Amino acid sequence: MRMKTCKLLLIFMLLLSVSAYGQSNFYYHSISIEEIEKSLPSKPISIGLDVDDTALFSNPGFHYGFNNTDGPGGTNKYGPKPLKNDQFWQDMSAEFDKFSIPKESARQIIEMHKKRGDKVYFITARPPVKNEILSAILKRSFKLPENSPKAIFSGRTSKGVFIKKHGISLYYGDSDSDISEANEVGIRAIRFMRSPLSSNKGKYHPGMHGEAVLQNSEN
Repeated sequence: MRMKTCKLLLIFMLLLSVSAYGQSNFYYHSISIEEIEKSLPSKPISIGLDVDDTALFSNPGFHYGFNNTDGPGGTNKYGPKPLKNDQFWQDMSAEFDKFSIPKESARQIIEMHKKRGDKVYFITARPPVKNEILSAILKRSFKLPENSPKAIFSGRTSKGVFIKKHGISLYYGDSDSDISEANEVGIRAIRFMRSPLSSNKGKYHPGMHGEAVLQNSEN
C-alpha cells in the first residue's frame, strides 16, 4: 500500500513539473522586472514588445474570428482559415481590439522602462490595415506619450528588420519567432508567458532559444 502511494505521489509530482513548463520541454531561467532593470545600461534605450499575448490579451477578437457563425447558412464569415482572410485582419485591428485587455505584466514592464526614459515600440506580426485603432489603444492602455511611435505591423517581414531599423536593444515577446527573430539580429529577447486562457497554442516553447522568461507574465 505504501509503495502504491509513493508511486502515485511520484506521478503527481511529474505532472506538476510538466504543467509548470506549459507547452515547453525546455528548462528556462525566470527573471524579475527588478533583475531586468539592474541589467540595463544607465542611459535610456529603445525597447520593443510584441502585441498579441505579450502586451495585450487579444483573445476575444481571435475567438470571434475562429468561432463565429455569422456567415451564410451559419458558417464562419471569414471562411475555414480566418488568419488567411484579409477582412478578418481588418476587423481585428480596426474594431476588435476594443475588446483586447492589457496584460498587467506588460503594464509593469512598460512602467519600468518609462521611468528610465526608454523609448517603447510595439511590433506585431499582423498585416498592415487601414484605419487601425491598435496604436491608440496601446498608447491609452499603457499611458504612453502622444508622440510615441505607432504600432509597427510587420506582416510577413521578420520583426528583426524593424528591431534593427529602430535601434531596439531589448525585445519582449511570447512566441518562438519573437525570440528567434530578435536573436538573429543580435538583440536580447525576453519571453512573456501566454495566458492559460489564450487560444493561441502554436509556436510556443519557453526557453527554446536559451532566453530568460519574465516571471508572472501570464497575465
